[in-house]
Order: sequence, then structure tokens, then C-alpha cells
Amino acid sequence: MSDPVALVLRDGLVFDGTVAPPRVRDVWIVDGRIVAPGAAPVGREESAARLVIGPGLIDAHVHLCLDETPEPLIAFRAASPQTLAALMRAHAARTLAAGVTTVRDLGAPTALILNLRDEVNTAIDRGAAIGPRIVASGAPVTSPDGHVHEMGGAARGSAEIREAVRARAAAGVDVIKVMATGGGSSPQTDPRACQFDDDEFAALADAAATAGLPVACHAHADAGIAQAVRAGVRTIEHGSYASEASLRAMAVQGIALVPTLAPAVAALAQDLPPARRAAVIERFEARQAAVCAAHRVGVPLAAGTDAGVAFTSHGSVAAEVIALARCGLPVEVALASAWHHAAHALRRLDLGTLVPGALADLIVLDDDPRADLRTLTRPRAVMVAGQWVWRDTR
Repeated sequence: MSDPVALVLRDGLVFDGTVAPPRVRDVWIVDGRIVAPGAAPVGREESAARLVIGPGLIDAHVHLCLDETPEPLIAFRAASPQTLAALMRAHAARTLAAGVTTVRDLGAPTALILNLRDEVNTAIDRGAAIGPRIVASGAPVTSPDGHVHEMGGAARGSAEIREAVRARAAAGVDVIKVMATGGGSSPQTDPRACQFDDDEFAALADAAATAGLPVACHAHADAGIAQAVRAGVRTIEHGSYASEASLRAMAVQGIALVPTLAPAVAALAQDLPPARRAAVIERFEARQAAVCAAHRVGVPLAAGTDAGVAFTSHGSVAAEVIALARCGLPVEVALASAWHHAAHALRRLDLGTLVPGALADLIVLDDDPRADLRTLTRPRAVMVAGQWVWRDTR
């Protein structure tokens, strides 16, 4: 076997994935990873002069099984497993083409999403990526008839909840998703009410810790957020009505907030019935306030779109970054939310960065996104594991 050689991208304006400013430098890639300059003989050089290079984007909250229609759970219930599997593959391909090289899927039938995750990972290993890297929870743990119970994750009582976590761990999930409160897409539930008591939630957290799995917690109401923080979850999803006390506790523990602003932005561009529009606006304004408060007290913020829910396109993490910046976050923080901060929330520090040792997942842009974040929506090229998977040849 011949010694490995490096692909060198010369003279690009390179973001390292943190809030640090970019600098002009070369990016060296060997065997699908970033390496230090000079670590191997140069095999091929490409000029990146006047181009911008950043880590591949990360979407920390998606649902590949949902189809973006106004009522996606209706279509989900009617679809066969074969139809869902094909839909998920198509959504994965579209997501990758948008420059999103890693997603965390936080709600899909367990067997289907794990099959797709393994298929995608095998393709990446062979140098023929068909979708982004997938971190998967399988079906969320929810209460009987609770939020998205249609995905098969309902459980009641501490013993049943422990068994639900053990079953997911045995199946091979990467993270446990729990619905601490009701949600907007399940009208029979109340986003302002908890779905589990403290003993049930503690049982879930203990079972996840025993399995070595982090917990991602859907929570709108502050009572659900506080419950999750006491249990030591990894991330809070949405966090619409988070109090300052809960946010400060999250900051102390390093619990990230994944605000998912994109669905409201997308929904408010539609002709919604007045009552639905009012509900979207109310929760959106609350969530924007939570984002500002979270940033002020030091809560890590990770970009997640909730892609697949009503009107919310797969591959739209750039819209989430833009929405975060419009809340008043510094543009560098908004960018890091889809790079380093998202990778940290996923416990994947080999992603979301372009430092030696990281996986060579990256995007190439025509312009500096600090000047206009919309340039994230138009990547010139996308690389996964050192292989170009899409390039604009203009």
C-alpha cells in the first residue's frame, strides 16, 4: 500500500468553526481527515483563492420521515414503511446538497432511521455519500396519546419508561429523545403542560445514563425545561417559555438550547388561518426572547430546524442561522451554532471544525457569510470525508 498523500486547498479564507475570525490559509486533507500542513506529501492541489471554506453545516434537529406539508403527521400516518424509507432517503440527499453534512434526527420510527443511518455511513466510508452523517434517536419517548405518539414511542410509568430506553439502546440509537411537554403539531397535547412526573423523568434520565446515551428534551413550558435540567439532559429543544432561572441553570451545566426558529419563520410566510397565525406568532416571540436571554447568560446555542414539520424544508439550516442572527446574536455566534456549538451538543467534536484530526466535512462559499448569511444557502461545493459530493462548475 502506498503512503497517503494530501489534497491541499490553497489560500482559502478559512473558518475553524468557532467564533474566531477566519484567516487565509491552506487546508490539508488526508484519508478523510484534516491534518496539519506538511503532514503528508502533496498529492493534489486546488486553488481556493477568493473563496471561503467552512466546516460542513450541522442541523441538530430534523425529522427525515416528515414531508414539510401543512399537516405532516397526517401524511406520516398514511405512509407505508417502504414509502417512508424512500422519502427519508430523498430528504437526506436534498439535505446534503444544501451543505448540511451532519444531522441529528430526533423523531422517526426507530428501525427506519437506524437503517438509513447505517446505509449513509457505509456509503460515506466507500467515498460515495448519499446523505449527511446521521445521529439518531429513533422514536421519541412520549406519553400515551402524547406528542407524536404516532412514531411508536409511548410509555407510561417509570418501569415502562426504563424499558423503552433500554430497547432503544439495544437497537443502537445515538441519543434518547423525550417529549417533556406537549407540542404544536399534536393538537391533543398542551405545550404548556408536562407529560411526565418527576419520578418518570428521573427514571428516563437514569436509564439513559446507564446506557451511556445523552438525552435531547423537547420542552416548551418552563416546568418541563426545569424538570429536564434537574435530570441533566444534554439539550433542550425549543425552550419557548424558558425562565431566566432555568436558563442560568442550563448555563451552569453546559446544557445547550436548540431553539428551532425556522418553522415559525416558514409558517409566517404562509397564508395561515388567523388563530393558527396568532399561535405561531405568540410562541415565536417567546422563543426569540428565550434565545436572547440564553445568549446573555451563557447558554450554548445549537442550530436546529425541526425540518419536516409544517412548511419547514429539509436542508434549511441556513434559515435557522439567519433567524438566530435576527434575534440580535453576533453573526459569529450564529455561525458557530451550526458548526462547533452544534457538534458539541451532539458530542461529536470531530465535526463542525477544520482543525487537525477533524473529519474533512466542509463547504466552499463564494462570499464571506459574516457580510451576508444568505451565502450559506448557495454553497459552491460540499465535501464529506475528503470527497467532493457536489460542486458548482461555473
